[in-house]
Amino acid sequence: MHISKQFAWMFFFMLYTSILFSTTVHSNFTTDYLENFTFNIQDDELQSVKELLENGNIKDALEKLYLFIEAVEIKNDSLLIVESKILLAEILRDNGDYQKSNEIFEDIIPLIKLDFKKSQYVFFKRGGNFQLDNNIDSAKVNYEKALFFAEKVQGNDDLRAKMHANLSGIYYLKEDYDNAIEHSKIAANYQKTLGNIEIEAGILNNLGGIYYMKGEFNEALNVFQEALDLVDYGQSDLQKKTRSTSFINMAYAYSELGNYKKAFELQDRYFSLNDSIQQALKYKEITEIESKYDLAKKEKEAVIEKAKRQKAELLTYGLGVAIFILLIGIYALYKLVKLNKQNHTLEITQEQLINKSKLEKVKSESQSKILVATMDGRIEERKKISDILHGNVSALLSAANLHLYAGGMQFNGNVPIEIEKTQNIIAEASIQVRELSHNLVSAILLKQGLSLAIEDICKKSSNETIKINCESKNMDRFNNNFEIKLFNIIQELINNMLKHSNAKKGTVKLEQLNGRLQVLVVDNGIGFDVDYENADAGIGLSQIKARVGALKGLLSIDTSEKGTRTYISTPIVY
Repeated sequence: MHISKQFAWMFFFMLYTSILFSTTVHSNFTTDYLENFTFNIQDDELQSVKELLENGNIKDALEKLYLFIEAVEIKNDSLLIVESKILLAEILRDNGDYQKSNEIFEDIIPLIKLDFKKSQYVFFKRGGNFQLDNNIDSAKVNYEKALFFAEKVQGNDDLRAKMHANLSGIYYLKEDYDNAIEHSKIAANYQKTLGNIEIEAGILNNLGGIYYMKGEFNEALNVFQEALDLVDYGQSDLQKKTRSTSFINMAYAYSELGNYKKAFELQDRYFSLNDSIQQALKYKEITEIESKYDLAKKEKEAVIEKAKRQKAELLTYGLGVAIFILLIGIYALYKLVKLNKQNHTLEITQEQLINKSKLEKVKSESQSKILVATMDGRIEERKKISDILHGNVSALLSAANLHLYAGGMQFNGNVPIEIEKTQNIIAEASIQVRELSHNLVSAILLKQGLSLAIEDICKKSSNETIKINCESKNMDRFNNNFEIKLFNIIQELINNMLKHSNAKKGTVKLEQLNGRLQVLVVDNGIGFDVDYENADAGIGLSQIKARVGALKGLLSIDTSEKGTRTYISTPIVY
């Protein structure tokens, strides 16, 4: 039986995202768990280390913690040794040193043989470290040990669900689909019992994908439909994303069964839903621009009505008409670009319908290319609009201002107040157009590269409330479109930090390492709930995941009430 390699790639990415997501949730659990048992011991030294970590002073916290560990080891206080080393392993893990973190956990294991609660926690964390370090076999062994101890502990159903979900992903990567199915079903049942509908739906989408890879397409359809029924027509971003995933998964399953009509119907629903999600932000920006210009137009009309001199009235009225025509031109350009994109999508769909015999060759790789092409198209749109605003609109506004100045000279020093107000309006419009042009595509990015552009946005975003530092290492110039895509992703992360984190300190690190670009964005804010992504928590998170996926990169988000740590690793395009 022939299974789509392209679908396998697409599903692998979906499943791997789920694994990272599970790990992220597990990280939130870790913070609470440490609160429950690590700091129940009223030790002033450990409490002071914790306070240093809360204030983002990791260096001083580590120095103090190492001295504390040395002291309790001399005293042979096994309880404090365990507590302090678990905290040390967590700090190392949060800073990306998975190997050293596991070495610390290894030291702890002999001391907690009879403590099943801590044992399940330590082995689960070790499995997560191995998984993040791409050591799949070792991750599997540790997750299985964690499950062994979990069976001896009451409650903890949420943790068990995550263990089974991660094991399912590992079995999938090892192509052991039967075991992957078994663990996915167990994880879904736990989430169903806990009432976590969105997480359950995500697991069911993964389960359906495993059935697909086995060639059991009818069973896959049933599971995809079950996931779709769970989220129904919910309007949260997570529900929309789950519904979108179900649509495209079902389309591929129907295509394998030869039901091409149903396959294309579901594919169209997938395109429509994705387009509505990704266009929402652009519509909002356009609406804001139109409202600002409408306000400026009303002010000019009020000035015209009160004008006493015919010449000043004619100049003001002419300026109003010019700006109005300019706005219509911008809007028409936007509609034209959008229509061209829709026509392009329609042509592709029509050609697919005519050539149904070639459907088997249209795999997830093609779907991925369409997504990448759409994103690239948006980048080109922004560059074109930016060029038009900077090169044409700014020039028109400057020309209008010169005409007003020349007209004002004819009044021999008694320039009408209407002309002065009009010149002020034009100056404000010029500033807004220039800012809009820079917001669409950073001029520093195009001229000097990603590193300096990120440094510039960090400086501009810093104020008395928050200080954002930027660190770069081994950075070169890369492919122009690649730099723009990474800039948009990092800019979205910084915007989320400014708007929602309540952080006082943030850091953006960039490093070129072994042909990959490593990006780390950290803040000491209040974090957010990754399980419930809505308009106020995690704005743009879905788009960030999609953009990183299109670049074939890895995304990890570790968030708690102590702050958020976002790690991205993507192959560099030179």
